[in-house]
Amino acid sequence: MTLVIAGHNSNAPLKDSGLFVAGDSAITAPGSNGKKTLLGGFRKSYEVPIKVWQPYFNGPYFHAYNKTYYESSCFIAIAGSTLTAQHVLNTIYEHLTKLRISYEYDQYGSNGKYSIIRHCQRNILESGQGVDQWDDELFIERDYDGLVSADVIAKQIEYSIRESLRSAKEYKLDENSLRGMFTEFAAGIYCPKDKLHRLFTYRMKLEISDEGLYELKIDANEVPKGNVAVLGMRKQFEERAQSILSECISKGDSPAERIFEFINEAIDEVRSSGGGEIDRPSYLKNFEGGILEKLAFKPR
Repeated sequence: MTLVIAGHNSNAPLKDSGLFVAGDSAITAPGSNGKKTLLGGFRKSYEVPIKVWQPYFNGPYFHAYNKTYYESSCFIAIAGSTLTAQHVLNTIYEHLTKLRISYEYDQYGSNGKYSIIRHCQRNILESGQGVDQWDDELFIERDYDGLVSADVIAKQIEYSIRESLRSAKEYKLDENSLRGMFTEFAAGIYCPKDKLHRLFTYRMKLEISDEGLYELKIDANEVPKGNVAVLGMRKQFEERAQSILSECISKGDSPAERIFEFINEAIDEVRSSGGGEIDRPSYLKNFEGGILEKLAFKPR
């Protein structure tokens, strides 16, 4: 089990002071009396690079993607199956570091616009490479202003999670097997377009398909300012974490340090009850302007 809490590190509705993420670091497994801790010090939040590559032309012909237009990072926090999480993180990394600027036409072949696509998507520039000629007034760097946004990155993360889980459908796994794959994710993104930090959650759920088989689905949502994102032991601690955040906002205090205190209080509470769902070391990190840095650490 896990307890990870993320939110906006702001004490005023209109102020943007970045995001925080705090959590425990235990890897657990079922035991005779509930969960037991197997390992400690497991990282549950990761800085993931974002690279958007711009096209290079040799005269009127597209040549290659050999220069980045935009580079930054987001953070991904996880709770649940470590195997599933690692597979998903690898897919997210693969997609976010190979985003490309391309061009799209509507269904009638007109009204073209710039777009950001994954390296694995069909790309009109590559499919017509060496044949199609492009106007020299297209693909000028100033034309890309506003193209990269938090919404674009969040959608790529959601796609990566869905793509990672697609193979589960092929194996026609039963309900228990699919529930064993359950993993929750939170993503913190700095939006270069709006100059704002935004927070998203991606939670798995089970649905029954038209064929009568269980399928994993993703419920993606944005976490607004004034709300916390709780991964893992959500039922036990979300209400109290939300209360702490609301109190900090009402007092004009920064919530990150108080949430970190709460993480450690929760660990002590679980320990005292004989549980092993969460444990130290615990950590607190700050995310601002595309940089994730550790603010506090409490050893075991």
